Amino acid sequence: MSDFYAETRAIVESKANTLSKYTYDTYLSHLRKLQMYRPTAECRDITEAFVFGYIDFMHARKNSAGCIYRSLSILRMFIRELLRRRKMRRDPMRDFPLKKVRNRREFLEIDELEKLYSGFRERSEQLNFSEREALRAFLFSCFTGLRFSDLRALTPHDIHNGKIRIFTQKTGAQVYIPIPAQALALLEGTGETALHVVDNSTFNKNLRAAAKKLDFHSHLHAHIARHTFATSCVSFGVPIEVISKVLGHANIQTTLIYANYSNKVIDREMEKFKINVPAG
Repeated sequence: MSDFYAETRAIVESKANTLSKYTYDTYLSHLRKLQMYRPTAECRDITEAFVFGYIDFMHARKNSAGCIYRSLSILRMFIRELLRRRKMRRDPMRDFPLKKVRNRREFLEIDELEKLYSGFRERSEQLNFSEREALRAFLFSCFTGLRFSDLRALTPHDIHNGKIRIFTQKTGAQVYIPIPAQALALLEGTGETALHVVDNSTFNKNLRAAAKKLDFHSHLHAHIARHTFATSCVSFGVPIEVISKVLGHANIQTTLIYANYSNKVIDREMEKFKINVPAG
């Protein structure tokens, strides 16, 4: 008999030298999630019933459709590698209808971003340290497009003459980001760590608490900031190629998913559609 979790961890460790730190940590995180669902399991226990039970477990935890898709994709990768290593005899997900979910992208309109930024600058004394630092980091991401993992890793040494130059945590891509004056102001007095960013779950909890105290009622979470940056750039007419470069995307199609057009931009642009004939 083969222990499913021991074998799966061995797979992850065998790939450690070829994976980015972000991907490596993601695989281990999903392995821990599987163990929360079923603390012990042999490879022979990974059946269709196991998979459907895992889905029910994620629904009970109110995981989003996109989160469930990613979790199942990683489970499928684990299973296929175990099959290749002859640790499993059959694939319980062979006929599984796994379809990618295209999430609705959330972002702040420019006037909402202005309101939140002004609230932080004028009323930050109403927030405790954790709330203040979460909102500071969130706003910094809104102005720079940094991923959450890159916010956590950012140090003053990554900033030169008002520009960020880093290799991203997720893909290792090199990015160059000119920092707007509003974002530079957020870094004043932050010390050696640049930004104080905790784990994602705690960060989001502190962020929402800060927004509530500032009478900002939109539901906020860390990734909205990156979407807001991309959408704001589109609103200001920044070429999509430049946005893609700043975000560190290898494929411009990825940028097009992030770069939503707000209703205000659509209204403004459609005003250009004018034909010189009488209406009616």
